[in-house]
Amino acid sequence: MRIAFVSCLFNRVFAQQPVWGRIAQQAPDHLVLLGDSYYLDLKGPKPPQDMQDFEFAQHLFDLQNEALAQPDFAALVAALPPGHVHAIWDDHDFLWNDAEGAEARAQQHGEKIRISTAFFEAFRAALAQGLVAGSYPAVVNDALFWDPAQPELTTPSIELEPNLWLHLSDGRTHRTRTWRLRESQRTIFGAAQRDRFTQAIVAQPQALHLWASGSTIGGYQHYPRDLDWLEGLAANQRLLVLSGDIHRNRLDGFFTGGFPLHEATSSGAAVRDAVVIGAERQNYGLLDIDAQKVTIRLFKREHVEARRVLDRHTWLPV
Repeated sequence: MRIAFVSCLFNRVFAQQPVWGRIAQQAPDHLVLLGDSYYLDLKGPKPPQDMQDFEFAQHLFDLQNEALAQPDFAALVAALPPGHVHAIWDDHDFLWNDAEGAEARAQQHGEKIRISTAFFEAFRAALAQGLVAGSYPAVVNDALFWDPAQPELTTPSIELEPNLWLHLSDGRTHRTRTWRLRESQRTIFGAAQRDRFTQAIVAQPQALHLWASGSTIGGYQHYPRDLDWLEGLAANQRLLVLSGDIHRNRLDGFFTGGFPLHEATSSGAAVRDAVVIGAERQNYGLLDIDAQKVTIRLFKREHVEARRVLDRHTWLPV
């Protein structure tokens, strides 16, 4: 099993995105998008905070269409079997930079959250269907986008093959602002989401669990309840975090008192250091998984920047 993972790409910075051709040459079985697949708060007509709701929806519609139409990306998605492209969101494709759902609702942006949720579900569905004709709505006023009872973003746990699970988290809908609350009150995921993932993960004690996260584990440090929860799960399960956000490639490991918690970050598929400023990034990650080991490689263009091999039995580097 080969899994490619990326984050942070923006058509309005790089219309040409050679990273997708490089990934295609590696012939992955699955592709995971780890957030910031478009940037709502950059290169738009005005800040999204200041947009009226329909204007915000139109902006989302335009950005998603641009992302889905990028030729090399579309070719890679179309080449994969249906259901083999998976996506989560982070702040820039949720609302704007550093957006927290709880704070946005308090500032009366709840309708924008409902809209962005509906659009992201449509974006996911189009990817899952391989971008076939009609997989994404043709008009911004399609009823799919305007359900007043829109549920929260789905957070599925997907069995990629026996004893290999991918868990797609939502780190924005319930996120609270760190400086307004005591540490014990802060959350990234909320209790209901944590409970659901706990049940899904502990039910498969022999499996390898891939945790897709928009934020790196470093970003969990101000949320001790969520960090303690994830490390507690990892102590008893083989858990590998796939993360984005930071426009860098990085491998990390964390002591839990049991199995170590491993993290592979690959961010900056088609942005600059600071999205629009600095050196160009063309980063992506690959996992090669077999019955004995997991090989992690993090690429900058065609060069491997970092590599780690994990023993699936001991869950230690070899």
